[in-house]
Amino acid sequence: MSNESYPPAMPPQQPPQPPWGQPPQWGQQPSWGQQNQWGQPAPQAPWGQQPQWGQQNQWGQAPNGPFPGQQPGQHYVAPPKPGVIPLRPLGLGEILDGAFQAARRNGKAMFGTALLVQAGSTVLSLLAILLSVGVASGNFLNLMDSLNSGSSLSSTDANNLGIFLIGVFVAIAISGFISVIALMVLQGVLVIPVMRSTVNRSTGFKQMWRLAKPRIWTLILLAVIYAVAAVVLIALLIGVTILLAMSIGLVSIPIAILLGMGLVVLSLWITTKLLLAPAAIVVENLRLFEGVKRSWTLTNRQWWRTFGSFFLAQLIVGTISGLISFPVSMLMGMLTPLLIPNPTPSETFGVLMITQVLSYLLSSLIAAVSYAFQSGVLALIYVDLRIRKEGFDLLLLKDLENATEVNPDGIPGAPLPAAAWAPQ
Repeated sequence: MSNESYPPAMPPQQPPQPPWGQPPQWGQQPSWGQQNQWGQPAPQAPWGQQPQWGQQNQWGQAPNGPFPGQQPGQHYVAPPKPGVIPLRPLGLGEILDGAFQAARRNGKAMFGTALLVQAGSTVLSLLAILLSVGVASGNFLNLMDSLNSGSSLSSTDANNLGIFLIGVFVAIAISGFISVIALMVLQGVLVIPVMRSTVNRSTGFKQMWRLAKPRIWTLILLAVIYAVAAVVLIALLIGVTILLAMSIGLVSIPIAILLGMGLVVLSLWITTKLLLAPAAIVVENLRLFEGVKRSWTLTNRQWWRTFGSFFLAQLIVGTISGLISFPVSMLMGMLTPLLIPNPTPSETFGVLMITQVLSYLLSSLIAAVSYAFQSGVLALIYVDLRIRKEGFDLLLLKDLENATEVNPDGIPGAPLPAAAWAPQ
């Protein structure tokens, strides 16, 4: 091996930076913070000097980086967050947290409205149940007397059973129809305080209903169409199943099961595509079918995002509701035999009705709180999709900047007549 030694290493120098977006030339020394020569650490940056792209900045500052539209030497600026959400595309956690914060900030408008609407629908549903089942209660009691006597069922008993089942079916149908209308109205009305919370505006109870009043009948008509469509699909499935059973017998059972599963999947897909129709109708002041088309368009290529966000909200609400209602139902079931050890058929029917009414009232109270949160989630999903597809955050910022001059008490992002933006 030669005895010649290598020349001493030169002190490190800061090379000139390459042009923006180009890599350093061959043989050029790397910037500080990178590896200098083989096996030698790079020299440290002078105190207070800013690092290069992709390296750690000073303590407490955002790192420099090639963000879209950012020039060299500029710092990252977080999107504005005037209200419950940052004005940028939202994550799942931000949607859930924003819905909770909006409900907390507008408790009277959101929880108060949910309780009132749910109480009204509960009263109407209970009246429908009592009238429908009450008409058939005599038939039910006669049937119970026949069963207790031990005699075989006669044609009269079969008629009593049929009349009672028809009454129960009518009561369930009317109750479900009323619940659908209440839910649709809530989803449309409660979007107003959530939208206003995105730009840090509080919403009063009367103010919310004043803003929602022009679209109430459209929301009710939307609920009627949804309910009729659901009834038609169920009736169609039942009719096809009966025809198959009459044609091919027991072989129709697996076919009917597959048809039912297909109907469930189809209904789930369509329901998710139309989830944002109430928000679009209220915020954008759209007509019925315009709102349906708008929801369908917004969820294009965003079905899984919409479904996942809403499904998780439903799962959270369902879990909490179950943890509250299940112990109460168990307690009521345990107390009933203790209070009435040997009930007669009339007492059994009365206890059953009282138990169902109390359980219905409790579930309605829980549902009212749940609906406020779910409506907030749907409203923020609507905002998120419009931000991703249309730059809705810029429209909200414009509304925020012009809040004192243009529509300070309206719905943020709602279309305004041209005269509202004209100079005074």
